[in-house]
Amino acid sequence: MKTSEFKARLNTIGFELVQGKHNENFFMIKNIVSELVVADFYKIKCSCDCKDFSLDKAFLNLGADTQAQLVSLLEIYTSTPLDEREEPKKWYIKCPITGLYLNINNKKGKEIWSSDKYASAGWQAVYTRAEIEAFTFEHAHLIDDEVTE
Repeated sequence: MKTSEFKARLNTIGFELVQGKHNENFFMIKNIVSELVVADFYKIKCSCDCKDFSLDKAFLNLGADTQAQLVSLLEIYTSTPLDEREEPKKWYIKCPITGLYLNINNKKGKEIWSSDKYASAGWQAVYTRAEIEAFTFEHAHLIDDEVTE
């Protein structure tokens, strides 16, 4: 399960994913309304004896259906390999001379250069590293501008 999907599904049942302040590998599941932590887990297991996640006292006050949904989500997410949790990074392709951005219409196989880095209907303006490497035209001189939004 991707982290973005995990966050969205948590949100639909009233929870949010919060990263620990002092440890970037520690995450908590907080109730959006009460702000109580109901579960937590480490992104990377500390040892073989460590459980995938821990349930906190506030978890016991949740309804049985909510508990079941939350445990199911945690089991699925924490069993997903780390490299499969994150979406691949995406990039804009920018011409270093003109400052224009590459847009490709995949249906028509047509490429245009635009001053706008955001895609319009039917056009692709952001690319994964694999898509960039698969380009059939010379692209080594172009600038890969990472999507951060």
